[in-house]
Amino acid sequence: MCASMRKISSVLYKAVDLLPAGYKIVRQSLMDDLSDSKSICWDTRILQDDDRGFTYEISRCLYFDTCKSHGYPEFCTVFCTHDWYALGVLRHHARFIRKSTIAEDGTVCHDTIAKIK
Repeated sequence: MCASMRKISSVLYKAVDLLPAGYKIVRQSLMDDLSDSKSICWDTRILQDDDRGFTYEISRCLYFDTCKSHGYPEFCTVFCTHDWYALGVLRHHARFIRKSTIAEDGTVCHDTIAKIK
């Protein structure tokens, strides 16, 4: 990801995190990416969606599959790192927690958006 995209993502998520409904907006944004027409890009399982947070696992990732099919699976970590630039700035109403990624030798990508009260 280019530096300008990382910067834009960081600024947008920082701004959203300051809003009273920041957690709900972030959660809905992720839910939209993980379901509906975009769900053909990955296989996702929602593990938690309650008052404490939103946790999901991705067992098939478009970015990893594409990088691997072109012989560069290690390049996928660039996409994983972008998530940290975008979601890692959450501090007020939500917090991003990543346990694993497929690109970094995990069997799944395991992410949580913890709700901060």
